[in-house]
Amino acid sequence: MPTATWPRHRSALFHASLWLAAAFLACGLELAPAGAQTLGNGTLLVASPQLTDVNFARAVVLVLRHDENGTIGIVVNRPTNVAPAAVLPELAESLGTYEGKLFRGGPIAPTRLLYLVRGLAAATVNGPEVVDKVFLSIDDSGLADMVRLADGTNDLRVYAGHAAWVPGQLQAEIRAGGWQMVPGTPELVFHEDPGSLWTELEGRAPSGDEVVASLGR
Repeated sequence: MPTATWPRHRSALFHASLWLAAAFLACGLELAPAGAQTLGNGTLLVASPQLTDVNFARAVVLVLRHDENGTIGIVVNRPTNVAPAAVLPELAESLGTYEGKLFRGGPIAPTRLLYLVRGLAAATVNGPEVVDKVFLSIDDSGLADMVRLADGTNDLRVYAGHAAWVPGQLQAEIRAGGWQMVPGTPELVFHEDPGSLWTELEGRAPSGDEVVASLGR
């Protein structure tokens, strides 16, 4: 994969960041029942082969929050060749010995970092549990502690940007055949080969009729 070109400055995407923070912190997340093919927090959205939007072609998106206000998620299968500190040098000290690469999390607020954390490092996170024992953080101030306690990329991944849909938009895309749904698990979110995740999940995703029938709202 060619080295990505990233902005050198953290743009003041104030409204996007406020909405993101408010959505995560307004109330706790509830996970969908294990094995359920439903749209909800912790669902993995698997782009259909026909989806050609450059932002989401062959993407796997983890739903962070889904409610009456819309849906927020991050793409979990697009690692770059770029170290997070190369994009945001002001975080270099906090990143310390972290050797993981930056993931393209989505087209919205691409200079805003989000962190998925599990294991011992999760104890430092003041954020919601998205998937079983996998927590979300948007707090740069806790990064040094997360890095110190994490087992590298097995426990901590760094994403730039996120994806969002207004109410009803994602459901319409699913009904149109743009996405299939798979229950999220820690093993899938922290897949050892994220670049192969779409191929793996596209083959196991339910049929279009099953997906449409599962939409609760």
